[in-house]
Amino acid sequence: MTSKDTLGDASGPTGCLSRRQYLRVSLLAGTAGASALAGCNRATSDVQPHAPEGVPETVPTKYWHEWPTIDADTPPLEYTARAGTPLDPVTVEYSSEDDPWMREHALVFERALDSLGAPSKLIDRPLNQLYAQSWDTAGLENLISMSSQGPDPQRGIDPNPFLMRLHKDNPSNYTNYWHPAINELLDRQRQITGEPEQRKELVHRVQQLFAGDVGDIISLFPNVITAANTGKWNGYVPTPGNGHTGDAFQWTEVNLQPKTDDTAYVKGVTTSMNSLNLPWAAGGDEEMRLKFIYDSLFDAAPDLDIIPGLGIDAEFTGDKTVEVTLREGVTWHDGESFTADDVKFSTDFYIEKNSTSQATFYEPIESVDVLSSHRVRFNLKWPDASFTTQRLVRSAIIPKHRWEDVESPSQHNPSDPIGTGPFEFVQWDQGTRFELERNDDHWMFDNDWRATALGQHATSGPGIQRVIWINVGNVDAMLGALTQGKLDAVGSTLSNAQADRAAASDAIEKLSTENFAPVAVKLMHSCPLIRDKEFRIALSMAVDNRSFVEDVLRGEATVPEGENYVSELVEAWYTPETPTYPYDPDEARRILERAGYLWDDDTLHFPNEDAWGAFVERIQNGNTHKRREELGQPDFSETQNTEAQS
Repeated sequence: MTSKDTLGDASGPTGCLSRRQYLRVSLLAGTAGASALAGCNRATSDVQPHAPEGVPETVPTKYWHEWPTIDADTPPLEYTARAGTPLDPVTVEYSSEDDPWMREHALVFERALDSLGAPSKLIDRPLNQLYAQSWDTAGLENLISMSSQGPDPQRGIDPNPFLMRLHKDNPSNYTNYWHPAINELLDRQRQITGEPEQRKELVHRVQQLFAGDVGDIISLFPNVITAANTGKWNGYVPTPGNGHTGDAFQWTEVNLQPKTDDTAYVKGVTTSMNSLNLPWAAGGDEEMRLKFIYDSLFDAAPDLDIIPGLGIDAEFTGDKTVEVTLREGVTWHDGESFTADDVKFSTDFYIEKNSTSQATFYEPIESVDVLSSHRVRFNLKWPDASFTTQRLVRSAIIPKHRWEDVESPSQHNPSDPIGTGPFEFVQWDQGTRFELERNDDHWMFDNDWRATALGQHATSGPGIQRVIWINVGNVDAMLGALTQGKLDAVGSTLSNAQADRAAASDAIEKLSTENFAPVAVKLMHSCPLIRDKEFRIALSMAVDNRSFVEDVLRGEATVPEGENYVSELVEAWYTPETPTYPYDPDEARRILERAGYLWDDDTLHFPNEDAWGAFVERIQNGNTHKRREELGQPDFSETQNTEAQS
């Protein structure tokens, strides 16, 4: 196949490319794609930078607002806009450890930038470095940062885990995004505790404003693909975001029924746990696996409804008070009775000792009152609409009698962690093996309970006796162990090709589940280039998400309508009525041309002269959410074309 043939397949509406072909096409398109569009813009040579009187010739990346969560003088990113000069490379960071196809996804953005004439630089970072930026609120270290969002259960039942990141006071707002109208709406909706329809209207409006503003680019919601032995086990539960075999939800493990005499279910994973201390866990896989031992006050079912956990009823009794009725007859794994004192102790302990993994739960809590042996009242610092959803589902209750004498909980590593959860601790060999056994007394092993909670996916029968996580060096070794019968399931996400390879073996099946957690392509809004809404819209229109989903992911993903963090799976809060900028690289170039951007040998330059003055106006506070026309700015393509002809 010639290069010309390859490019022809890539541009066709129905062509389906292999991963190798896709990588090749992406590299070739870097030289061919932009050239095809070069004729539609006036090329400039020997540009002399010139700014109108009173307008600076350069604008650096800087903090444009007073950020209450940031204690730094300058952002970690250096990128300066200069009148009339070519753009410096747009840095695009990702981690090939994040998903098997993340490099190909990064290439989509390289091709999009190239089609605009913008140089780019791809940076493949270790996953821990990529995610560390979420804890360093000084901001992103590159202009564009892409990552898959985790399937935390509360993200599927309430919009705030994602949307509140857009708030200027949120420590997780590491893109430095600030939209005054969105901030006001977020403040209003999070305090509406008794009017869900009113709150829903405000949440929908936030989605619409953010999508129209292209605050980030939400490229897709990837299906969770994995592989498991279905010849040996029955009852895998397709949970959104988590898949059939992930650790964010325990529905498969409490529902599985053995088809043989083997009752130990073995999952292969590639990441290990660092401790057995859930409240001070490092997050991620460690926290999720330990939650098999502990219960939350409430849980999220496979259909993303909220269902009882240790709490069986929760109601707002005032704007800032929530009363929770607790499940009776529950015992800790060591035989001690669970009571309201354990809930009060856990909450007070987390607040006093600054629990890292439980901050989302206790953040709005002022105090807890014990009303009876199985009823508590949470007194909140402020009205919090998401307390009975996001917060209570995020909770993990620990036993008072095991933790009350622990003086330095962040340094504590319980040798025998005790919870009330569906599984009890057996063994942990750091970096190798984590083993739990079934808690026969837990309500999740009741056939009638599962029939209600799991619906059509529920099974009945004796269930499994043990869950064992085995650390395997890499995915290839894990797939080999699966096909050899040494593992029962893969606990991590696979590519289509990896899952297909495993499913070629007898008894192994490829499993796919829809997702409410997106791949978010975050934009650093302290950067002057990103602050220009004309550039953000042009970039969005240059990204061919749908071809990527069809050619690389083979349809195993959903492309959202507009840049929307809320998935259509989160039905109660999602709105499809969001502004959408369709894929159209030609129109994307024209948007930039009308905004005054220039090209020289098809390399994109910042605007110059009066157009530079307009650019600087667009990136000022109060203007970054407005189009050129809203600011009364002219169509600079007409001016430039007239000058070129003269």
